[in-house]
Amino acid sequence: MNKLITISSALLTAAAVKAQTPNIVFILADDLGYGDISAFNPESKIHTPNIDKLAEHGIAFTDAHASSALSTPSRYSLLTGKYPWRTKLKRGGLDGDSPAMIDPERCTIAQMFSANGYNTACIGKWHLGWSWGYTGNGRSMKDIDFSLPIKNGPTDRGFNYYFGIPASLDISPYVYVENDEVTSIPDHVIEPQKKNLALLMHGGLAGADFKPEECFPNIIRHGLNYINEQKGSKKPFFLYLPITAPHTPILPSKEFQGKTSIGPYGDFVVMIDDMVQQIVETLKKNNQLENTIIIFTSDNGCAPYIGVEEMENKGHHPSYIYRGYKNDIYEGGHRNPLIVSWQGKYTNETNSSLVSLTDFYATFAQMVNYQLKDEEAVDSYSIWPILSKKGNSARKDLIYESGKGYLSLRTPQLKLVFHGGSGGWGYPNKPADLAKLPSMQLFNLKEDPSEKKNIISNKRYKKDVDKMTQMIKK
Repeated sequence: MNKLITISSALLTAAAVKAQTPNIVFILADDLGYGDISAFNPESKIHTPNIDKLAEHGIAFTDAHASSALSTPSRYSLLTGKYPWRTKLKRGGLDGDSPAMIDPERCTIAQMFSANGYNTACIGKWHLGWSWGYTGNGRSMKDIDFSLPIKNGPTDRGFNYYFGIPASLDISPYVYVENDEVTSIPDHVIEPQKKNLALLMHGGLAGADFKPEECFPNIIRHGLNYINEQKGSKKPFFLYLPITAPHTPILPSKEFQGKTSIGPYGDFVVMIDDMVQQIVETLKKNNQLENTIIIFTSDNGCAPYIGVEEMENKGHHPSYIYRGYKNDIYEGGHRNPLIVSWQGKYTNETNSSLVSLTDFYATFAQMVNYQLKDEEAVDSYSIWPILSKKGNSARKDLIYESGKGYLSLRTPQLKLVFHGGSGGWGYPNKPADLAKLPSMQLFNLKEDPSEKKNIISNKRYKKDVDKMTQMIKK
C-alpha cells in the first residue's frame, strides 16, 4: 500500500474544509456481533432502541470492519491508524502483564487530539500492554509490585485521564487502574471459572475493590462523570470508551436480567443499550449533544463460546447473515455494526462504503485540519468527506486478519483469503480438514455475502486473484 497516497487521500487542503472541533464519544463494545443491534438486524431478538436512535440521527455503515477478528490488534489499529500485522504481534492477543504494544515513537489518535486542543480520556478496557513495576529482576505476574506507578500506559500514549482494567474482564490481574496507579492492591485470588464458558474467568490476583459484576457499571459511572466534568471546559473532549461488555464473563446487572428471550448475553447487550441512553441524556442535559459526535461500534465479532448455538436455535444470529464469529477470517469475525451519530447533522442514513476502524485517525485529523506526518496513521483513509457530505473515502481495498494471523484482502466486491481455513475457531480449522481444501479462498461478497461458495478455482477470476496477490505483496 502506497504510504504517500494513503496520507494524501486522508486529507483535503485547509482551504477546502473548515476545521471543526466537536466533542467525540467513541464507544467500543467488546465482542459484540453485527447482528446484535436491531438497527442492523431486523430479525434480532435483542431490541436496542437507544443504539437504534443513534442511527436515526446518524450514518450506519454496513461494510465496516475491525483490522482483526481479535481484541488487541483491533484496538491497536484504531488508536494508531496502522495495521497490526506490521508490528511484532503476528497472531493472538496480549495478557494482563504483557509489555506495551504501542511503541513510544508511534503517535496515537489521543496524541493527535491533544495536539489540537482537546481534553482526552480513556475509560474502560486497555488491552494493549504497559510496563508494570517489578520487584528485583522478575518479570512474571508474581513479581509485580502493585504499589509502583505504571509506565507506557494510556497516560503515556496521549490520554490526559485513564480509568479501567489492564485487559479483558476474564484476564488477571483483576485491578482498576486510575491514570498510572492501581486503585487497590491485590489482596485475594479469583478462582478460575471455565465450566460455564459464558462466565469464563481465567483466575488470578484481584484488588480489594474489584468485583467482576461491578466492573461494567463502574466504567459507565466514570464515563458519565467525565462527560459532566467537561461541561464547563473551554476545550472540546475526546472520550474513548472501550467498555467490557458483552465479553465474558457475561454479568448483566440485576435490573437487566431476564430482559430478553435469549438469556444473559442478550440482557448484557440491553445493558449496553441503556448505557447509550444515559450518555445521550447526560450530553443533552449539559447542552453538549449537538456539538458531540457519538460513535458506536465493536472491536470484533461475537464470541462463539457464549451460547451462540442456543441463541441461533431461538432465532437470534449474532453475526446476522455473515459467516463465522470472533477470531475467524470470515465476515462474522470482524464486520462490525458502526454508527456515526451527530444530532442535527444526519437523519437515518446508510452507507455501504468499505470502511475500517483504522480510518478514524485520518478522519479526525482531517476534521481538525491536522496534517499527518510521514509514517503517521499510514493505513488510515479519511471518511470525513462522507461525514461532511463533500465526497467519498479514497479507500479502495482493505486488509484484515484472523486471530491466527491469516490475512485477507478486500475490494468492494471481492475477498481473497490467503489461507484455506477460518484462521480461528470456526470450521475449517483442523489440519485434516484443511488438507482436503484449496490453499486459498475467494468470495464474491456482492453475490455471496454469506461466503457459502469458494470460487478460487473459477477461471473467470484468475486475473483478479493475480492482481490482488500482487497488491498484498506490495
